[in-house]
Amino acid sequence: MQNNHPLTNWQAKARQMCAGAEVELTPKRLEVYTALLQAGHPLSAYELIDEVKHHFERQLTPISIYRMLEFLEQKHLVRKLKSAGKYIAITPNGPSANQQVLQFLICRECGEVKELGIDQRILVELKTCIDLSGFRLSNLELELDCVCTNCSTHTDADTGK
Repeated sequence: MQNNHPLTNWQAKARQMCAGAEVELTPKRLEVYTALLQAGHPLSAYELIDEVKHHFERQLTPISIYRMLEFLEQKHLVRKLKSAGKYIAITPNGPSANQQVLQFLICRECGEVKELGIDQRILVELKTCIDLSGFRLSNLELELDCVCTNCSTHTDADTGK
């Protein structure tokens, strides 16, 4: 019988991605990736150490967690949100799997993060404008400062708008 739970599917896809690259997704690396998936929101390296300890009863050192996060970033399973200094799991079926460039909408109120795929054509146009301005684009990722619908609704209710 096949398990169709999304977490199990993401773990299997992560294993396949690593196997295809001829690298091993060790049990510790899988636990770190799984902890990020389970959290559902960005975590700092130290918060992730606590999550792994809580869920998997494994104590990781800061240097170990940073090495594992670096590995997972290289395999496009995790991204570091530079503006927040935290990490988020990338779902294998997310926007980046559909040939879109992955962007992040980050709620400034509650910290919720949503992956958003932006069509390559839009970014090519943006890159062209940047090139014409005398600059060179070094990273296509965008972290957009937003307010989610839930927080916006609460803010509107608080202000009476």
